[in-house]
Amino acid sequence: MFHRDGVKQLASILDTTGRPIWLPSMIAGQPDTLLGVPLSSSEYVPNTFTTGLYVGIIGDFSNYWIVDAFDLQIQRLAELYAETNQTGFIGRAQLDGAPVLAEAFARVKLA
Repeated sequence: MFHRDGVKQLASILDTTGRPIWLPSMIAGQPDTLLGVPLSSSEYVPNTFTTGLYVGIIGDFSNYWIVDAFDLQIQRLAELYAETNQTGFIGRAQLDGAPVLAEAFARVKLA
């Protein structure tokens, strides 16, 4: 997973045989690949490309679990927006996530 700016930079990198390490998908519905591994992008991944900073992660996300505590609360705010004839809602949920196999992930750091 990389920022879209990072994917642009990866597209210009070649391996030792002169082939690009990033390959766009040629089949609809299939992801692009980085070194043969499916690649996804996110705007939440850092896009500051400075030496010593992490810029992405390569991993098997089937080894990342998201946990839902089943404690969902919804509060109705009818009085707060009464002047404008609106109703507001606040929702609260307890969620967490973590890798269950640390070896399945590697952070990419610029050298």
